Parts: sequence; structure tokens; C-alpha cells
Amino acid sequence: MTYSVLIVDDEPWSREIVKDLADWEGLGLTVAGEAEDGEEGLRRIGELGPDIVVTDMRMPGLSGTELLNELGARFPAAKIVVMSGYDDFAYLKQAIRSKAVDYLLKPLDPAELNAALAACVRELDAAPTALTMTVPSTGNAALSGAASDEPAPESGAPSGVWRLPAAFADAAVLERYALEKRRIQASLQELDRAGIAAAYAALGRYLARALSQEELQGLPARMAQDALALLETFSSEQGIDIVPIWGGIEGRLGPGSSPEEAAMALAERLGEAADAAAKAIRGRARLDLDEIRAHIDAHFAGELTLESLSHRFFVSKEHLSRAFKAHVGTGVTDYITMRRMVYAEALLREGKVSIKQAAKLAGYEDLAYFYRVFKKRFGISPGELRSGE
Repeated sequence: MTYSVLIVDDEPWSREIVKDLADWEGLGLTVAGEAEDGEEGLRRIGELGPDIVVTDMRMPGLSGTELLNELGARFPAAKIVVMSGYDDFAYLKQAIRSKAVDYLLKPLDPAELNAALAACVRELDAAPTALTMTVPSTGNAALSGAASDEPAPESGAPSGVWRLPAAFADAAVLERYALEKRRIQASLQELDRAGIAAAYAALGRYLARALSQEELQGLPARMAQDALALLETFSSEQGIDIVPIWGGIEGRLGPGSSPEEAAMALAERLGEAADAAAKAIRGRARLDLDEIRAHIDAHFAGELTLESLSHRFFVSKEHLSRAFKAHVGTGVTDYITMRRMVYAEALLREGKVSIKQAAKLAGYEDLAYFYRVFKKRFGISPGELRSGE
């Protein structure tokens, strides 16, 4: 049997380390999803129904301690593995009170992480029944219309207790779903309505072929929650109101909706958000170079180029290049490279990720190219930097 895992940590590279170090196939585990803070973690647990939660303790907003309290109250059957960069006895006591399976200190040791996950698997195998979870009520009807698509309670189950399936039992389906989500997010950031529609259409067609009728139950709600999470982040960055955009979505995502119908409805909503952001940008009196710089700082590890930025901010490449260099002191491409290199160097000095992982987290898929750019900037290779320490 395959069990699902949710990783909760506010630092993306830390989540990547967990994904890279765990023996997923050997332990019969799959990554159901990720969350960057406790509040998102609770929401994702309600959506995905993971069997195991691997969580950091120090996070902004809802802390790991508060998350553990909520997990104990609302999701008592979930197995918990606690991580912390601080050898703090108070955290250990909280982990014990929350009946965590293990408490791991950062930097993580691969053997310890896999031993903790193996212990979770043993406990789950020994459990007499499947994981049950209490589904929290939602307080904003305008932003949670799809909540009614959750599976019905099982016969004889206590009121308020629902049996939720893992996100996707098949790791290949989960991987494809995550890939299309990244494409959707990238198209949204580029304000590319056609790209959003194309990615959603491909996702809808794939899910309709790949999933059984039983697995399709509750799928529209799951897709809607993921779309809403993207919209909430996007709207906060762009300063747009998504309530009128999201309103009425419940009428398009009934329990009988097919993956294609759900994908089409969600593509329309995200497309409207992209159009609203584009309209807001066009309406500004002048090019906001500080905003462009902040956008690069937030997304430098993505597929950023001078061309994509000029398209996003509705300005010619030539004008953007001249204005940015005059304002910042370096060209757009050089600035993106600088941000990536500084980030990669910091990761390598910390020594918590491999060179390949550092390259990927900084935005480089081609490891050989990463080596060339790194050595050109710092005068030494990534390996020499690491061995010199």
C-alpha cells in the first residue's frame, strides 16, 4: 500500500531536501503536496488527506507548535515527523505531547529521516482502519464554493468525520498534476491567458483518462482549492480583488463535473485574474522599476528573461533594458544572473544541499552551464567552494 506525505516548511530548499533524501519508492510513500506555513498546511491537509505530515517548527504565522496542536485536535490519525534547526527542549516536549513519531534536528540526516518515515509506515500498517479526518467548516462562501464537493460521509461514520483519499494514489498522476500546476502558475505570472487555458486543458484531458470513477469523486473541489491558493498569492502580489473573479464558481463545479469542465471553469477564473492584473499595470502612469526589481527578486529561479519581463509589464525590451540599467546599475539579464548566483553560493556555503540541488533551486537545470556561470562570477567552481570549506 502507498501512503501519502505532506511537507510543511517555510523555506523551499528545506522542502526540496526532504524530497531528495527520502527513499519514497523503497518505503512505499509519495509526496501528496507541500505547504510553506502552518495555515497553508492545515488547509492542504484538509484537501489532500495525507497519511504522514513532516513539519518544521519555526514558521511565520501559524507556528509548528500551533500546527501540532491543531493536528492533534482535528487530524488525530495523521502520523507526524517534526523537524527543527534548534535543539530546543520546549519543541521536544511539544512533539511528545503531540505523539509525533520522531523529532529530527536540521541539517537532516538521511538515515534518520528514512528511519522516522519507516516508523510511520509501520504504525499505519498496524492501524485497524484507514485515516479519518475532521473536515473544518469554511467561513467565506465567496471563496469556498467548491467545498460542497467533498466526499459524503461513510455509512455509520460519526457526524463531522470524513474519509478522504490520498491526493492521487498513482505517483505518475501526482507528478503530472504537479507539472501542469507549475505551468499554470508560470503562465499566470506572465499574464498569459492562452497559456493558462492550454495548461488547464491538457490537465483536464489527462485526468479524465488517468483516473477511475472513484478517484474522480471530489476532484473538482481539489482542483478548485489549488487554483484558489494560486489566486490568493497572485492577488496579494498584484493588488487585485479576486472575490468578484472567484464568485459563482460553485455553479460550475458540481459533484458531477468532469475534469475537462472543471479545468475550463478554473482556466476562465485565472484568465480573468491575469487580465485584471494586466489592466492594472497598463493603467499606471509610469514604469515602476522598483516593482520590476521586486518581481525578479521573488521569481529569479523561474524562467525569467528580458523578453518575458517586457511582455509582462507591457514595455519594449529596449526601453526596459535602458531604464532598468539606469535605475539599478546593471542590465536585466545580469541582475537575474547575479540574484541566482548569490542564492546558489549561499546554499553551497550552508552545506545542506548538493551542488545539483543548489543549481536547480537557483534556476539552472543544465548543471554544466551552472558550473560555467558560477566559475565566471566567483573565480572558482562550486566544487572548489565546497571543498575549500
